[in-house]
Amino acid sequence: MQELDQDGIKEIVDATDDHMFVGISSRPGVGTYVATGPQAGNLNGQKGWDKYLGYVAQIREKAGDFGSDLFLIRHPDGSLVQHANQCFWLMNHFWLEKAKAFFNCKPEQEDYSQPFTLGKGKYPEIGKIIEPKEDGPPVNNDPLMKITTVKSDGSETITVC
Repeated sequence: MQELDQDGIKEIVDATDDHMFVGISSRPGVGTYVATGPQAGNLNGQKGWDKYLGYVAQIREKAGDFGSDLFLIRHPDGSLVQHANQCFWLMNHFWLEKAKAFFNCKPEQEDYSQPFTLGKGKYPEIGKIIEPKEDGPPVNNDPLMKITTVKSDGSETITVC
């Protein structure tokens, strides 16, 4: 395994090809290596580019805010981080092989007989794809955006997006 060379990982992330983009309306499968889109709190790799690279370890359907799927992504350092409302890029064979070299674990080594949790041991789930549950993590379904239009007569129109 290579040391976590942030410049090397950034090179992989920068090489993402828009033809291999996976948006919110579709999803990569469990075990698929991905580069992620922008991340709150880690914009432009401020906290490390290694969190922009990983493979899908578990998918929790409709468990993310706004009803999106929540992805548990295994990153090169071995950490398992939840990503919701996230877009992804797949990699061609050349970049995929470079990416795999940064991992000391592989998707086929994941132990799906043990639960994966969110946060500090909350919401344990066993399996690869978890269907929505009524007693699952709280989901924020507030509108993603509201547009208020104020007309010259003072009347307002609110559009929820």
